[in-house]
Amino acid sequence: MPGADSYSTVERRFVEPVRELLLWLYGPVVRLLAAAGVSPHAVSLVGPVLGALFVHTVRDHPQLSFFIWLASMMTDSVDGALARYTGRASHFGALLDQFADHTRETLIVVGLAASGALSPLWGSLYPFVYTALNVVLFLGNQYGVPAPIAIKSWMVLYPAIVLYLLGGRNYLDTAAMLSIAFMSATILHGLLLLSREMDRGL
Repeated sequence: MPGADSYSTVERRFVEPVRELLLWLYGPVVRLLAAAGVSPHAVSLVGPVLGALFVHTVRDHPQLSFFIWLASMMTDSVDGALARYTGRASHFGALLDQFADHTRETLIVVGLAASGALSPLWGSLYPFVYTALNVVLFLGNQYGVPAPIAIKSWMVLYPAIVLYLLGGRNYLDTAAMLSIAFMSATILHGLLLLSREMDRGL
């Protein structure tokens, strides 16, 4: 199904090169999992489990939670690489990957807010806006009006997470606020594009 994803036009230019790079980076792990008969779906579902573990460790063990967070993001890459390596890539697998990724992302933000590192306001708004962004991007691709560019959380919030977990410097509120603002702008633009395309011919 063409466009069954939440990539912007700019991101799509880098999808295949990044996938090839990730397959090279995670090659030994992917081959080991394939030899063990591990399903890509199972790898996808590890992400939310690690997200839940992050919630329980970030307050008292931020440095440990950094490695949990890093591992949770790696699963989001390994599952796709494993699916392509084993020839098991599917539309449902892509959907499950999105579901697992959104659940993991929400749990990470919940953990930061619950630990007091992130304002409850931004911690509450972020998962809603993050989900809305990806829904709008997905629909834009489905209707043939993809967003030209999308500034996503990994560009703004993730560096602040690293600084907090490893260095104790907290810029999370500012980063979350900026991330929400950028995502909201993309949502509004995407809805405008969709309104024109979806109402065409009515």
